[in-house]
Amino acid sequence: MDQRIPRPRALTILMWFTGIYAVGAALGIGAVVAGFRHTSIGGLPVTREVWLAVAAPLVGVVAVLMGLTSIGLHRHRAWARTACMCIWPMIGIYGLLGSVRGTIPWSLVWRAVIDATLFGAIAVWLLFWSKPSAAYFKQIKVAQVS
Repeated sequence: MDQRIPRPRALTILMWFTGIYAVGAALGIGAVVAGFRHTSIGGLPVTREVWLAVAAPLVGVVAVLMGLTSIGLHRHRAWARTACMCIWPMIGIYGLLGSVRGTIPWSLVWRAVIDATLFGAIAVWLLFWSKPSAAYFKQIKVAQVS
């Protein structure tokens, strides 16, 4: 892969944000497991065990996808935008499933769905519709074929 393909500034910012989030989320989960952190879900205090059962799986999967997004953008890979786009529907679906199971209150589910929709729309614009990003990913695909 040609490392000279210029990455748009917005994607560079996204790359750093997702990388920092992934590391921070992993450290946060580790802090909860070690008992160094107070736990809450949506601002509501919960026990460590509840947080680990309900929130930690989502935080962990989001951290992995954010890490993949960061690595993909750093290495000029087109799959990075797919990794990023998987985050938003997963958050909404996880919230809906959590409320059906009775582990998450409906007020938090609506907030998760609205936030996921809003940030998902921003991500679609940034990764697919923004002219610099669209041109960047097109250059990447052309470079991978040749």
